[in-house]
Amino acid sequence: MKKITKPKIKARDVVKDSVDNMQNLKLKQDILNNLHVFDKAEIEFNSKKQNNTLYSIIQKETISNLVDASELKKLYTSRMLKKENLARKYYDSIFLSAANGKCPFCSQRIVKTLDHYLPKSEYPIYSVVPINLVPSCADCNKDKLADIPKCSKDETLHPYYDDVEGEIWLSSKIVTINPDLEIEFYVSPPKKWSKLLYDRAKNHLIAYKLNELYSIHAVEEFHNIKQQLVRLFQKGGSVLLKEHLEDCYESRLSYDKNSWQTAFYRGLINDTDFINGMFIAQNSIQSNSPPR
Repeated sequence: MKKITKPKIKARDVVKDSVDNMQNLKLKQDILNNLHVFDKAEIEFNSKKQNNTLYSIIQKETISNLVDASELKKLYTSRMLKKENLARKYYDSIFLSAANGKCPFCSQRIVKTLDHYLPKSEYPIYSVVPINLVPSCADCNKDKLADIPKCSKDETLHPYYDDVEGEIWLSSKIVTINPDLEIEFYVSPPKKWSKLLYDRAKNHLIAYKLNELYSIHAVEEFHNIKQQLVRLFQKGGSVLLKEHLEDCYESRLSYDKNSWQTAFYRGLINDTDFINGMFIAQNSIQSNSPPR
């Protein structure tokens, strides 16, 4: 997961611009009269997220009979989201905050939308609270969807609040080598991590189906480099093969400690059977042997 700078946009500014051209004047005034509700929601979110107690926020809260759950959600779907509306500038600002346009939840796919960390279906007041809105790819947004945390460990990593990039925590291991390579990705927590952070990181991988995503890419990467690895092994055995894989690993580690690529190459290096050439089928050894 990638850390993103928390937006400085205030919820009340989003709300005010969201209702700027609202034709229902009674509804508009009722919303504007309750800006303090959004202020309170913003403060509560920030405080509880720092303590990983978002699960304690009351669900389904609304403002009045007029400003009900439907109208609160429309502040996002019919106002903030619409390109012609004034509040769209806040959507765009948050959307563009992800580095290189990559989804911070999976660090792999392209940002396509904003994810409601607390789903707007259950927390309508938070539908336009900026710190509840995170750039996301379509798949991560869909996979998590309306997941509701029931305790602290259910809360997935949050790009605005959790900085886990400084230490290695994503690992991989080979499950099977032949006939087809199978890779599994998992959390290997640094010693100074708390049990809660470990549990949340594990839940992050599950909620966003990252093991499945990374495994698919890892197997494809293996097939892309397999011929090269076979030739290296035939030329210099396990020593030359391991040296090459270590070079690949160090290069990727220098860029991103917890990319699936970094974890993948470390997993290959740590597997004795792989280093000893068990990924090479016998017919492959014969057909690729150098001429005498």
